[in-house]
Amino acid sequence: MKKITKILVPIDYSEASNDVLKFALRLADRVNATLEVLHVVTHDVPALDYASFVAIATDEKVKIARSLMNKTIARAQKNVNELLDNMPDIQTDIEVGVPDTKIIEVAIRDDVDYIVMGTQGQNTVWDRFLGSTAVDVLKFAPCPVFVIPEKAEYKEEMELGYATDFSDADAFEIWKASKLLQPFKSNISAVHLAEREEYTEGKIAELDEFFTQNAPQIDIRFYSFYSEDMVEGMNDFIRKHNISLMVMYKPKRNFFEKIFHKSFTKELVRKIEVPLLILNEK
Repeated sequence: MKKITKILVPIDYSEASNDVLKFALRLADRVNATLEVLHVVTHDVPALDYASFVAIATDEKVKIARSLMNKTIARAQKNVNELLDNMPDIQTDIEVGVPDTKIIEVAIRDDVDYIVMGTQGQNTVWDRFLGSTAVDVLKFAPCPVFVIPEKAEYKEEMELGYATDFSDADAFEIWKASKLLQPFKSNISAVHLAEREEYTEGKIAELDEFFTQNAPQIDIRFYSFYSEDMVEGMNDFIRKHNISLMVMYKPKRNFFEKIFHKSFTKELVRKIEVPLLILNEK
């Protein structure tokens, strides 16, 4: 499995994104990765003869963004310094454009291993993209994405939840998640959540036997239940089992497109109560 070397952290200088940066610093320290902190400066579409004025205004925004970038990083480092073994190396990047598009472009250009981003922001421009920026990044990201809800807590030891649909890829993706988060000494609670009752005992028995025989070092338990409200059902499971990070696998077709369609994903990233890690199919 590829070692994590770089984590991309998009921020908008809101209090929520400051919390995301602190989360990312602690994660990078634990997995020995570097951070690339990104801010996207947005600009209005020029009209008539006002293009030059827009360009000047954008340049001014970039200057302000660079100043805020340094202050934001310094503040986050100060807040978590005593909690780290080693302060991660940090690279900074200011881009101009549409936030979700630029995040994807930078992730591809710089070959990042993970993206860590928030779901809440107080910048008025980013607010217009709330619910779509995170969703579109999840949809098109070339790498796994951590989605951090506002005020989510970082845990030194994580109880992992894994949302399973009993696909053939699940065993590998669960193993991959356990390897990624091995420094956190995590237990895993795998859950199949459906909108109606289904027979799942056979599938659970197959997965349980697979891990018993092939990965006995992974402490994993399997659950299955149904809920008419999928998001609330997920949060109920999270509360009941003290989950501190929820993991989901996003294949290119089938389950994610049918169940985790854009409207559901938008609701999920708005309402989930713990950090969410989306593993993308390559």
